[in-house]
Amino acid sequence: MNDNTQPRWTVKLTYRYAEGPRSITLKVEELFELQDIVECGPSFYSIESIVVMPSDRCPKVTVEEAAKQ
Repeated sequence: MNDNTQPRWTVKLTYRYAEGPRSITLKVEELFELQDIVECGPSFYSIESIVVMPSDRCPKVTVEEAAKQ
């Protein structure tokens, strides 16, 4: 059973700092929300990486299983 109180996506944003990279982890319901987060700063030129993964709320299925649904 899905836990609909938890957002669908987990996002890990890693920024470059003088002393080394720093990461923040965010939870978002829709991917379009990430645009505003990135644009609000720190500068997107300092982004080292963005990793987006489904949250634990989402069922784990293979591509083949999803195609049958």
